[in-house]
Amino acid sequence: MKHASLATAWSNLEALGSADFMILPDRRHSYADLANAVGRVCALFDADSLSEGDRIIISSRDDFASVAVFISALFHGIVPTLLSPETRQGRARAIASDIDCTAVFADPELIDDWGLNAPCHTIAGPPAKEAGWFGFSRKYSLAISDLPERGVAPRLPATDDSLAYLLFTSGTTQSPTGVQITRRNIIANTATISRIMNLNRGDRLFNDMLLAHADGLVQGPILAMTAGASVIRAGGFAISRMEDWLNTVRREGATHFITVPTVWAMIDHYATHDDYFDAPEMRLLMSCAAKLDNALWTRIEERFGKPLGNEYGLTETVMSALYAGPCAEMGARGTIGKPIDCDARLDPETSELQLRGENIFPGYWRNETRTAESFTPDGWLRTGDIARRTPDGSFEYLGRIKAAINSGGLLIRPEEIDEALVTHPAVLDAATVGLPDPEFGEIAVSAVELRGEATEDELTDHARQMLEHLKVPKRIVALEKIPRGDAGKARLQELRSLLADRLSEKAPTHEGPPVAADVVEIAARIFRCDQADLTRQSTPDTVAGWDSFNQMSLFLAVEERFGVRLPTRSLAALRKLGDLIDLVAGSKA
Repeated sequence: MKHASLATAWSNLEALGSADFMILPDRRHSYADLANAVGRVCALFDADSLSEGDRIIISSRDDFASVAVFISALFHGIVPTLLSPETRQGRARAIASDIDCTAVFADPELIDDWGLNAPCHTIAGPPAKEAGWFGFSRKYSLAISDLPERGVAPRLPATDDSLAYLLFTSGTTQSPTGVQITRRNIIANTATISRIMNLNRGDRLFNDMLLAHADGLVQGPILAMTAGASVIRAGGFAISRMEDWLNTVRREGATHFITVPTVWAMIDHYATHDDYFDAPEMRLLMSCAAKLDNALWTRIEERFGKPLGNEYGLTETVMSALYAGPCAEMGARGTIGKPIDCDARLDPETSELQLRGENIFPGYWRNETRTAESFTPDGWLRTGDIARRTPDGSFEYLGRIKAAINSGGLLIRPEEIDEALVTHPAVLDAATVGLPDPEFGEIAVSAVELRGEATEDELTDHARQMLEHLKVPKRIVALEKIPRGDAGKARLQELRSLLADRLSEKAPTHEGPPVAADVVEIAARIFRCDQADLTRQSTPDTVAGWDSFNQMSLFLAVEERFGVRLPTRSLAALRKLGDLIDLVAGSKA
């Protein structure tokens, strides 16, 4: 790809004018809005005296502001790192220090004393909603402090091999690991996926995954921008509002829908209707970030009557490298597919899948040792995944060499959780593994050795202070001794068996307490919070531990405690704890 690709993207961005770029639950932004934002943010970069290659941090709950600053950086030669708003201050400070951060763009409550001699620009959040057709505001606003009124044309770096962005994949306060992605990597992978998905100007891509991860950011707004398409974001997936979330697909005329296998499983199990993807403009459903179970794949296609594809990739491949499904060039369904616009091979001794191509990252930020370990002597990326090649040239996934936990498409490095837990004064040692889960594929479960008194709730609260919400272990189990080998490494298989046995021990059942009190007691145990903090009005927004996984766990635990079978699809209808109390009371009446 030549430098013209960046210039073309900028020209297209200006030319698309009033066409939708990003559709959010309370507003939408046009390409003219984006072009205006890019010019003004680039002017702010200049006012801050930022030079090509300087590195910035972005962290905001305002999706459009985050994306606008990120795209501005791509066009102006600045290197952004986009952090989740859930990132804890210790990790943010470590990353800021590691990259020699020259400016921060973040919500005010997210900016702490990072010890930076650099400007911090606050993002005030979404503009106030104004009435308009379909309830959307058409008024454009970008609430960044000190933003100039007049913009400048972006610099458009002259080489595609320059660093485009950094994405940090592990570490809480020590040794964060930054994946370096070049402009050439982005251009190559977005071109491949646009072609495979037949993504055209005017198409509407539904992608509501986390922007702090490549599948949400690059395969969402960045992919849409390169194709002149729109990206639809519906406020993030949650079981409690699944119907509203899915109804957005048809209401906004989505042509492509992409999410992770865990969300597909929840749609399959708990969605009420079968017509979310019925509109004639909907052409393709996609799954990414983890292998899609073949039986689930079949059920989704048969239920919704639309073709479904699956992508395989790593943070180090930008988005994807292998593709399976119904489109030309893709591999067989039920596999992780065939490589497209890159090469794949198997190590003859270990059967490790290895990749090479323009979408493959050049290495880790300031970590030559790990970079060298991640590539073969002849330049192929070691994926850490074991596979075999099928007769048609597809690759079948068999397992992982690495110990990373893939929970619902989110890659969690156990060391990050262990590092957080051992900072608690009562924790002597910690080791985290992934245990099988039918919905999430794996869940993170931690074992701890204690040198003092600490309950699971206390340790969970501690982990929440240091980790992103989705990385907090689902259970923390105290063991007398974590099994380790002579070299000090945890014996993972033995540890998994120990934890599985402990977690299989059933909670005692008893007769007597009123339904409401019993449900609250169960909820407090699963959410790991104080019962006094729970009421009938408690919702996922007011309880830190109430996520989609724990909502399912609560549902199943209540069924077991009361000996009832609740309607499966009522799980998605739960809006507050009182709904579950009423559901149980009705089933026992």
